[in-house]
Amino acid sequence: MAGEKQEEIKHSLEQIKNLSITLFNQYKEMKPVIRISEAVFAVNGDISFTSGLPKAGKSTITRFMIATALMPHIPQEHDTISIRSEYCQGRKVIYLDTEQNPADTQKMITSILDIAGLSEQPENFIALNLREYSHSENLDYLKSLFHHYNDAYLWIIDGVTDFLPSANDETAGNEIIRYLMKMSSINDTCIVCLIHENSGNSNGKMRGHIGSEAARKCQGAISVSYEEDKGVHSIKSTYFRGSKRIEPIYWQFNENGKPVSCDNETLDNIKKIAEDKDHSKNIEIAKVLEKVFKNVNGTGLTSDILKQRVVLYAPPAKQNSSKDAIRKRNDRYFKAIINSRLLRVEEDVRDNIKRTIYHYDNPNLKIGF
Repeated sequence: MAGEKQEEIKHSLEQIKNLSITLFNQYKEMKPVIRISEAVFAVNGDISFTSGLPKAGKSTITRFMIATALMPHIPQEHDTISIRSEYCQGRKVIYLDTEQNPADTQKMITSILDIAGLSEQPENFIALNLREYSHSENLDYLKSLFHHYNDAYLWIIDGVTDFLPSANDETAGNEIIRYLMKMSSINDTCIVCLIHENSGNSNGKMRGHIGSEAARKCQGAISVSYEEDKGVHSIKSTYFRGSKRIEPIYWQFNENGKPVSCDNETLDNIKKIAEDKDHSKNIEIAKVLEKVFKNVNGTGLTSDILKQRVVLYAPPAKQNSSKDAIRKRNDRYFKAIINSRLLRVEEDVRDNIKRTIYHYDNPNLKIGF
């Protein structure tokens, strides 16, 4: 139409064709760099994340990732709490610490060398402390480091949110994730970032908007926690692309303050504690379900009605909880009931509409656990 403003076309067809993926394209092979148990956690050309609450054990996990990358040979009997990196072949391993003071970073180096069985710090192991700088200065340093060490094998960034004005800054969070993805590809390197989890979190949800973006884009994510009821630390897989999720890995500090894998007796105790906890939870859920299904007379409940009644009879939320916190708590509790296996599920078709109907057939706590 005459006079209508033409939309600006910024890319030529040739440039667009360069984005095409065909069977004839050749790319660098993405090889495992870090394994957790038998699963691949991190690879070259991509980013991965380690999350946890403060003092959960993220730094300990980091020590093993770095130490094993510096070891040409790892004896099978060497306890690395199921963390093994592929040997760096002399390429640089870089650790960026934005959280600890320099003295603690130095202790970290000593511990890494002790695990690796090294008496001196190798030239290819570079540790830097950026604690005193602002987020913008940290980002400038990061960009300079990727330029100067463009042949590095492994990057560990301890405190990725310290490169942002806020963990919830959507624009900055998206940009740093995109930037790290880009540099991992360009430099054919492996990048592992450490990030805190939301306070009170129990499902490995990483902090802020950057955490949500990381979960969508990363190669792998693990959650590290201290399980106070069991007296042990754990590693759990949140997400592994192209690899099965692992069974939880449990470890603790021995009498000398060194991290070690839990022995069989401790693992048996952990299993018993978990079973007892599940049993108690099922008892609680059964009591709620008895109230939910009272006077239903065998007709069952649709999902919407079931949730309404569960929310009505569920144990009260914590005092002073926000509406959003209560909503999330109700969602979690409803999900726990659906997954409890105490309900019988059947499909019902009415007016050509398929519905899921839930029944509770275990009144008076006569439950087959």
